[in-house]
Amino acid sequence: MPAKVFVDTNVWLYSLIRRAEEHDDRHRLAADFLLNLARPVINSQVIREICSNLIKKVCMPEEQMRVLIQGWYQDCEVITSNASQHLPASRLRKSYSLSYWDSLIVAAAIDAGCGTLFSEDMQHGQTIEGCLTIANPFRSAAKD
Repeated sequence: MPAKVFVDTNVWLYSLIRRAEEHDDRHRLAADFLLNLARPVINSQVIREICSNLIKKVCMPEEQMRVLIQGWYQDCEVITSNASQHLPASRLRKSYSLSYWDSLIVAAAIDAGCGTLFSEDMQHGQTIEGCLTIANPFRSAAKD
């Protein structure tokens, strides 16, 4: 059985928003990356953040938004926020110097039993609580 992986908001947004003025390949890389994952884990916070950004940044029509949401519930393991995430998130914020929102994502990934959290916003290679590793899926494509 493959290890469970959690995918943060930013990876999804790169796959969904193509910026003509940018010459980086993040849109294509993110889309290809996500297509190669078997049933990634996300939570309701990720869905809310993505939808909010798509409404604000690209004025996505509601019909298209509903199709995306249905797709996530069909193709991903969607977990809901709960006390077993919010309470540890407070401790994680202090122990690992995470932002409020990032601590909730990390706590949700741990609660779901994921071994990897794919995110561009957090420290690549960092291990949290000895069980969750942060990985930046764009790291090999980044220009040093």
